[in-house]
Amino acid sequence: MPLTALPIGLVAGMAAALLFAGLITQSPGAVVLALAAPVPIMIASLGWGSRAGFIAAGTSAVAIAAFMGSLLSGVTMLLGSALPAAVIGHMAGLARPRDDGTTLDWYPLSRLLFALLVIAAVTCVVLGVLLGYDPAGLEAAVTHALSSQPDSPISDPQQVQSFVRLVVAAIPFVQPMLTVLTLVACLYVSGAITRLSGRLPRPKDDIPATTTLPKAALPLFALGLAASFLPGMAGTLGAVLAGAFGTGFTLVGLATMHRRTRQRPARGLILFSAYGAIFLLTFPLLAFLVLGVFDTAGKRGADMPKT
Repeated sequence: MPLTALPIGLVAGMAAALLFAGLITQSPGAVVLALAAPVPIMIASLGWGSRAGFIAAGTSAVAIAAFMGSLLSGVTMLLGSALPAAVIGHMAGLARPRDDGTTLDWYPLSRLLFALLVIAAVTCVVLGVLLGYDPAGLEAAVTHALSSQPDSPISDPQQVQSFVRLVVAAIPFVQPMLTVLTLVACLYVSGAITRLSGRLPRPKDDIPATTTLPKAALPLFALGLAASFLPGMAGTLGAVLAGAFGTGFTLVGLATMHRRTRQRPARGLILFSAYGAIFLLTFPLLAFLVLGVFDTAGKRGADMPKT
C-alpha cells in the first residue's frame, strides 16, 4: 500500500464524516452539505488509489458512529454514502493495457453509469431496511403533520388523504432519482477537482459522446416499471429500480441532445430552451427519458464489455 494512501484516506474520511454529520443531526443548513459527503472519498480514490478511497469510507463510518454514539449511524453512513462512493471511485480508476502495450483502456463510461444505477438502487433498498421504511406509518405521520397545521392549504380530509398517498407513493421513485443525481454530480465534481490538482490519471471523457447505457439496462428498467404496479414490497422494489434506471436513461437523453446539437448554429438557444423548460415545467424530462431509451435500444446501445 502506498505510504500516502493511509493519511489521505484518514483525512478524506474525516472530511466526509463532517459533511454527513449535518444529515445525522438534522441541521437544516447542513443537509445540503451532507449530499457532498461522497466527494472527499471519491477524490481520495481517484487521486490516490482505491485503497485510499476504501480507507476513507471506513474512517467516515467509524467517525460518525463515535460522534453519534450509535452503531446504526455509522452503518448508515457506510452503506448509504461512503461505500458507494468508494466503489464508484474504484471503478472510475480501473484500466487495462491495450494490445499494443503503450496505452490503457479505461473503464467505459457506459458501464460505469450502469454500475452507478445499480449501486443507487441497492443503496436505497438497504437504507429502507436499516431505517425501517414503513409506507403506512409514514402516511399516518404526514397526514397528522398536515392536519395539525392551521394554515395548511389543504383543509378537506379527503384531499389531505389523497395528497399524502400520492407523496408516499412517489418516495420509492424519487429517492433513487436523487441518489443517482447526487452520485453523478459528486463523481463529476470529484473528477474535476482531482484533474485540477494533476493527480487524476484517467483522461478526460467526452461525456456527450460516450454517455450511454448497456442494452441490459432496458429489460431491468422494464421489469422495474412493471413491478412498480404490484402491491406491497414487490411494488416498492420495482419503483426503486424504475426510478434509478429511469434517471439513467434521462441522463443519456440529455447527453444525446448535447451530442446532436454540436456544430449547430442554434445550439445555445436549443440548450437554453430545453433546460429552461425542464426547470420551469419538469415534465419535459419524460421526453429525454424516452430519447435515452431509444438511443440505448438503437445502434448506440453499448453491449456489456468483457472484464
